[in-house]
This record gives sequence, C-alpha cells and structure tokens, in this order.
Amino acid sequence: MLNLNMNYPSVPREMKVFLDFCRQLPAGQQYDLLHPPYQPLSRPDQETLGQWLHFSPEDHHITLTPSANGGLSAVLTALRGKMEEIAVEPFTFPGFRQNALYEGYRLRVIRSDEEGMLPEALEDTLKKYPAKLIYMQPTVHNPTCAVMSEERRKKIVDIVRSFEDVYILEDDAYRFLHPSPPPSFLALMPERTIHLYSLSKVHNPMLKSGYAIHPRNLLPDLINIVRMQSSGASLLFVRFGLHLINSGLLTQIMEEKRAVAIRCAETFKEIFKDVPYRTFPGSFHYWLPCKNPGATVQKLLQGNIDISNGELFSLTEDNHYVRVALGTCWDKKELPGALRRIAAEL
Repeated sequence: MLNLNMNYPSVPREMKVFLDFCRQLPAGQQYDLLHPPYQPLSRPDQETLGQWLHFSPEDHHITLTPSANGGLSAVLTALRGKMEEIAVEPFTFPGFRQNALYEGYRLRVIRSDEEGMLPEALEDTLKKYPAKLIYMQPTVHNPTCAVMSEERRKKIVDIVRSFEDVYILEDDAYRFLHPSPPPSFLALMPERTIHLYSLSKVHNPMLKSGYAIHPRNLLPDLINIVRMQSSGASLLFVRFGLHLINSGLLTQIMEEKRAVAIRCAETFKEIFKDVPYRTFPGSFHYWLPCKNPGATVQKLLQGNIDISNGELFSLTEDNHYVRVALGTCWDKKELPGALRRIAAEL
C-alpha cells in the first residue's frame, strides 16, 4: 500500500541524527532520560524555545506535550465549559474537527479566500455569536496550503483585541515548510494566542515532543490534563528536540525537506498538468478538486493507493476534493506510477 494519506515529511538522515545523539549521552543520563519530564523546562531551555519560535518566555507558560495533536486535545478539554463556540475556516484539520465536536463545541465557519480567514467575516461572527476561540493554521494550511499574509494577520489581531476574552488557537504544524514565513500570531499577539508546536513533522513522527505555549493563568490545569490523557511527554525526546534546535541540525533538516518537496513539485506538476490543484512551494501535500471523492478514494484503495477524502476536511457542502500527501513516500519508486493513476482518475 502506498500511503499518500499520512503527511509526516521525512528524510533518511533523521534516524542517524537521533542515534548519534543517543550514543554521545553519558551512561547515567541514558537511563535518567527514560522517564516523563515532571519538571518544567529550565530557564535556558525556555530561552532556546523562545528564540526558535519568536516569543518571550516571561509572558507565557510552556506546557510540554507528547505531540501537537496531544496538545490540541488537552487544550480543548481544558477550555470545555469556559467557551461554547469556535470560529474556524471552511476547510480544517480533521483531528481538530473530531476533537472539538467530541468536546461539545459548536463550530462557526468563517468565510475565507486563498489566504484564509477573512477579517470582516470573523468580526461579524464575533459580534453575533459567543465564539471565544479561533482555530487557525495560518502558514501552509492543511489541506489547502494557504499562507496568510502579514497584513491579513495584523487585521485579525486588531479585531481579536477589540473583543474581550477572545483567543486564537494557532496550529503551526507546517510552518517549517515555508522558507520565510510571516510572523506567527504568537509573535504578533502573544497575550491572546495559544500556540501549538511539535517536532513530529519538523523532524520525524517518532519524535514525540511538543509544546503548548499559552498566556499565564489561562490554562492552569493543562499539564494535569496532558498527563491524564497521555502520561505526558518523553524526557528523552524533549532533550533530543532541544539538542536539534541548539546544534543547528533542525534548520539543516528543514532546509533538506523543503528542497525535497520542491523537487517533488516538479514531478507533480508534469503529471497533473491537465488537473487543477493547490499547493505551496516546499509543501508535501496537494489539494485537488474531485467530482466524487468517496468513490475515487475507494477505487484507488483497490489499487493499493491511499489518499485522503476531502470530505474529512470540509465543514460545508463544498467538499468535492481529495488530498494527496507525499511526505512518507516521496522517494518510493512506485510514486510516479501512482500519481499518474490518480491524475487519470481525476
């Protein structure tokens, strides 16, 4: 089965980097790291993360999570009962949708364009409905690959600040695929942003190390919820993640992944020259119109090709799409033939 459904961009050197890190650990530390991190990050580690993500640790609390998905689930659980509705774009990450509906939130769909959420539509919704949380993936959106401009972000910041107790939940999963991304909402509006960051996509899905960065006093019980839901993060992976950042290795791996994605895009462009689609240079996923996504996905599955049904991402009746993700299969020899088969079906 060629998995074009999961999208964890990966390159071969990731395992070598991890093994090199483990080998250089002193014998005592090797055992000590096989425990959950029951203490928060040290001040130097907070500063490392602050410099990497462009925020001031003094203004925020950093909750260690096993992944961005784990952080997302914990945040939605923590805010349950305090907020009733969440503003969201017409297409969104299925994991967020499932979590939010399970926790009992109502989702208010905000009109969007090729950049993402429209500021005037968001303002109108915040005036009419009790939406106190706004979920966004502003940089290389999943699934549309939209990138919100800095100008658009600043307009949204002004709107959010004009309302009391409204917060942005910023999911930053694919920001690393942009060579020069606009400032995050965490950087632009730290006092109203809950920011989710993970190394599972930046490095490798085995690296279960993530962070929920949030204003102090907003989510006082978040760490207890994380521990209840997942037993917490792995200290080994937390230390390895900080090593990647401090050593410059993470920057090198990010650049390598973007280069791989750009090469893949040339192949994709040639094969899908007669099929419209959306992507972003450096992204591993593609968003394609499809008349009958359910039937198309099932037909391709019979040929051992697994792609995503766009209905999973849609919150409206505009759901005739499929998503093709190359992150785990970009180097497979079967990929060109599979892409030609998908293009023929579309």
